[in-house]
Amino acid sequence: GNPDQVKTVIRRSVVQANEEIIAMGQLDRDLRNMGTTIVLAVWRKGSELYIAGVGDSRAYLIREDSIEQLTVDHSLAQALVEARTISPAEAKEHRFKNVLWKYLGSKEVGEGPDVGVIPVQADDRFLLCTDGLTGVVNDDQLASFITEATDMQACAEGLGQLALDQGSRDNVSCIVIEVAEG
Repeated sequence: GNPDQVKTVIRRSVVQANEEIIAMGQLDRDLRNMGTTIVLAVWRKGSELYIAGVGDSRAYLIREDSIEQLTVDHSLAQALVEARTISPAEAKEHRFKNVLWKYLGSKEVGEGPDVGVIPVQADDRFLLCTDGLTGVVNDDQLASFITEATDMQACAEGLGQLALDQGSRDNVSCIVIEVAEG
């Protein structure tokens, strides 16, 4: 299908997952108000990666020693940044940085997430991760760690250990993707 069809399928999948979580919460009192975050990447034959997220799990592109966050956190702190009430630097320490207004299990998911389309190049590296990693390891550390890595599985495991070594008290999940030649 064309890019618009791919985006629609991704959005519908996330909406469906959200509906399942809400339904389970309505069926089982112990599961009421449960929620989770999601970040995903879909590669189709060609030269583009589709990226989407809900909550504060993130996707990053690491290209030629620079790092770019591809997703936007759905936290109250980020909403304050977008409203120009606080600065991005203040958001990193803000008491609402971990308070989410949109996540899987919330009505705010609506028609599903924005889907970004990223043209990929050889040697690009992508990181998909939870805030258990990004809450304690800053972007510069992520960029240098991932740039220096030679094995992506070992890199992901190393990032998890780095987060724990730096005092992460949240669960840490991450995937590192390397784009090969051709």
